[in-house]
Amino acid sequence: MALKHLLYTSFTVALLAAVWSATSRARTGPQMPLGNSCPRPQYTVRTLSYDPLIQHIENFITPEESQYLLKIAQPRFRRSRAISTDGRSVAAEERTSSTAYLPSDDPVVQCIRSRASEFQGYVDLHMMEDLQVTRYLEGQQYTNHYDWAANPATRNQTTNRETTFFAVLDVDCASCGTRFPKISVDWAVEDERWCDLVDCAAQEELTVRAIAGSAVFWRNLHSDGTGDARTLHAGLPAVGGKKIGLNIWTRREV
Repeated sequence: MALKHLLYTSFTVALLAAVWSATSRARTGPQMPLGNSCPRPQYTVRTLSYDPLIQHIENFITPEESQYLLKIAQPRFRRSRAISTDGRSVAAEERTSSTAYLPSDDPVVQCIRSRASEFQGYVDLHMMEDLQVTRYLEGQQYTNHYDWAANPATRNQTTNRETTFFAVLDVDCASCGTRFPKISVDWAVEDERWCDLVDCAAQEELTVRAIAGSAVFWRNLHSDGTGDARTLHAGLPAVGGKKIGLNIWTRREV
């Protein structure tokens, strides 16, 4: 799928929320306001793909938030697991990272959850999973996979992952971004400034660079609730260092 018209611009949170709300169903439920105690980073949103929706968010997480999340995640790291076809949680060769689930009652975690909710047009916080920190050490990776389940019923679930944020908290590895192998972009005809954010040498796929504080956001499901096969993605191997990121998943009834 060739993408001919990419948008290189900044969006205000209000405008982005309006765009998201126009393409998503109405949501109701109690919300947690950001409040005066939560930082409001001046992040910049750039649209990598309109269909499927994939966006780059520069400065989504502040340096102070990153340091704090790394601190509270450290004692919680465990070997990452994957979901088998029959719905079981298993250790898998394709996912060799470590993960840590963050406490939902932590004030900093609550601020980031609220920011992610606001970004999506104030989605119901109860539809957001607990935040997950993922750590990739030298050579570790997560090969091609989907965040959505092909058949949630096999897991006794009535919801599926509608959207994903993957924010980078710390990185010092080379070529260890997030790759979307089914998204093809001819970067030679696009603005060269994109090459600061994506791997412009990867002509047959979209690879978003791992940049501390920035996030990539995408929509996993079609409007009818079925999974979008084009959102296949991989966490590339950490070469010469490490990458630590934050997963934020929002679910919807299907």
